Amino acid sequence: MRYLLISVVLALIAASVVSARVGGGDITYEVKHIGNVTFHHDTHVETMGFSCTECHPSIFESREKHKSLRMSHKRQATSCGACHNGKKAFDLSANCYVCHKKEVK
Repeated sequence: MRYLLISVVLALIAASVVSARVGGGDITYEVKHIGNVTFHHDTHVETMGFSCTECHPSIFESREKHKSLRMSHKRQATSCGACHNGKKAFDLSANCYVCHKKEVK
């Protein structure tokens, strides 16, 4: 009985670790005319394997500090352009449609 209880507890702990989500969630930046940009933490952390400290706090301090981003910031590698430079990840200037999505109404 004791081993069964221990097994159940360990299984629950393992299940919670596997289903745990990365903090941050999706962050959407509103951009008029060209389409909004949604940053997906899951894509960058879980799929690409980056750690939180690769971007925080060096490139992005907090959501509040980066409420408003301009393309000049992105291209100067002070935000998305730090990785999306054509070497580490796809280049921003040639792939606008990847991030900017217009809502279909």
